[in-house]
Amino acid sequence: MFGWKEIVDVGTLSALFIFATLFFARKKRLKPLLLYFPLFSVYAAVIILDYMYGFPIARQVATLFAVLFIVVIAVVHQADFKAFFFDLSKRSSDRDSNNERNITDEDLSIAADEIVRACQTMAKLRIGALIVIATTSVASHITETGTELNATISAPLLESIFNTKAPMHDGAVVVKGNRILAAGCFLPLSQSQSIAKNLGTRHRAGIGITEETDMITIILSEETGTISVANHGELRRFITPDRLRDILLKTFNISQTRKMRS
Repeated sequence: MFGWKEIVDVGTLSALFIFATLFFARKKRLKPLLLYFPLFSVYAAVIILDYMYGFPIARQVATLFAVLFIVVIAVVHQADFKAFFFDLSKRSSDRDSNNERNITDEDLSIAADEIVRACQTMAKLRIGALIVIATTSVASHITETGTELNATISAPLLESIFNTKAPMHDGAVVVKGNRILAAGCFLPLSQSQSIAKNLGTRHRAGIGITEETDMITIILSEETGTISVANHGELRRFITPDRLRDILLKTFNISQTRKMRS
């Protein structure tokens, strides 16, 4: 007969399985769940049989494998778990919130124009760049990997940051509203197998952050001068300056009509 210890064990197992189900469902990865579910079922069955008929050795062996299995899952999916927990704890600073309240549509339109102008110049000069556009709060773990700037966006500033002789040119610039929050930031790399083999680390980083957040990224290739935009894990290449401006205005929630009237 089950006592309170057995109820706690079964409840803990159920909670872990529910968490795993929600986690992989959120990530839209059903294959790992289909693999892990039978293993979970076997472990649960061993525990139940031990309670009912007494198989202590089988339970000890199953527990050992369960611990090893949890370690393997943590290692294999460490990037996913890190992004998941950081996403739960993401926050904006009070200063960012105060700045955001004072931003007008005209400020955002000017910011979009400055970004486009910088991208045009850097594309012509074949300068690699990675610009992250945040639409909501920015998780602190992203900006903390770089250098805080909190500066108003301008084309010269973006061009100086990504100058190949600048110390922060290899990282990403994080933009929110009309301000550059930080530069030289490191982003999680996408593990997707569908990404073209000729795309390098910059493109994988640009795609990776959009798989975990609602941010979009602008990626400039130093090899081809191509402008690309990543959103929700999908990469659109060969973006023209006019198209890039439309994307930015849409991201900033500014319609062309409102821009023309201002």
